[in-house]
Amino acid sequence: MTALASNFWLVSFVVTLVAFVVVWMASVKTSDAGVVDFYWGPGFAVTAWLGILVMGQTGWPVILFSLAITVWAGRLASHLIARHVRSDAEDGRYAAMREAGGASFWWTSLFKIFVLQAIIHWLVQFPVIVVMGSADGPIANGVFWIGMAVFSVGFTIEAVADGQLASFKRDRANAGKLLSSGLWGLSRHPNYLGEIIAWVGLALAAFAVTGSWLVWIGPIVLGLAMFGVSMPLTDLHLKNTRSGFGSYAEQVPAVLPRSIARKKSVPAE
Repeated sequence: MTALASNFWLVSFVVTLVAFVVVWMASVKTSDAGVVDFYWGPGFAVTAWLGILVMGQTGWPVILFSLAITVWAGRLASHLIARHVRSDAEDGRYAAMREAGGASFWWTSLFKIFVLQAIIHWLVQFPVIVVMGSADGPIANGVFWIGMAVFSVGFTIEAVADGQLASFKRDRANAGKLLSSGLWGLSRHPNYLGEIIAWVGLALAAFAVTGSWLVWIGPIVLGLAMFGVSMPLTDLHLKNTRSGFGSYAEQVPAVLPRSIARKKSVPAE
């Protein structure tokens, strides 16, 4: 085993950190911290294929696992880039942070946004990193396929939610309004819910391959980051920019959908 292979944990961390610093440099040049989101998905695919290259993994479970991550990453990145192109402006959450940060934001953002996200990103990578360290096939084929099925459910929820939001925003008549139909009428953050489910599925598949409980660090950290940072920031931004958000938030739960039978009509305001 090469030195790189025996230290893949460290290699993945260094590659992740360097990548986020490079993205930070791009954000300084473009005055757009939102570019950090473009690398969120692809970064996992980079680690997966780097792991295959460094660790010499050729087993079908690892290849399938990596392909699933690549498809998920490609869809997410294309969605975020297309959304940015349509808006032609920095994401409102980062714009608010830029305004609050003042003239020093260009360098403080390196630590407050990019290095912080690099660390979170690396921790969420644990299912990928652990799988790359396993030379054996699945220790539980049934569990592996259940994990991939759960991933598919999460992937579908996230893709449908993003598609509904993109379609809503394309209609200029909806400018300044809240999307409260479809999945967005059942959960305020169905896209985040889908992503969490997808990573629970990947962790389950990784556990089937490796038998290591370390794989669960990924979805746990992802959930904590979304519940503790991403969702509150998004809600705050919507509260400050969308009329009617208060009543919407009272009727629609943050993440877990309520029963469709109990669903009340939430008007788009």
